[in-house]
Amino acid sequence: MLVLSRKLGQRFEIGNDIRLTIVKIDKNSIRIGIEAPGDVTIRREEIAVADRELAAILDSAGGTVESAH
Repeated sequence: MLVLSRKLGQRFEIGNDIRLTIVKIDKNSIRIGIEAPGDVTIRREEIAVADRELAAILDSAGGTVESAH
């Protein structure tokens, strides 16, 4: 894992077309702005995990699921 230190307003890039900006810093959280192409899926980890778990359940039952998030 790469760990970066950034201050409010500073950015970093992932590849050539994804940019993350630190837009707000609070006592216990930060807010990150993400600029990415429309074909890049961006989800919070807990949503991605829930989608995978649901897909596994439906797959074992013979169904399919598309992300509702």
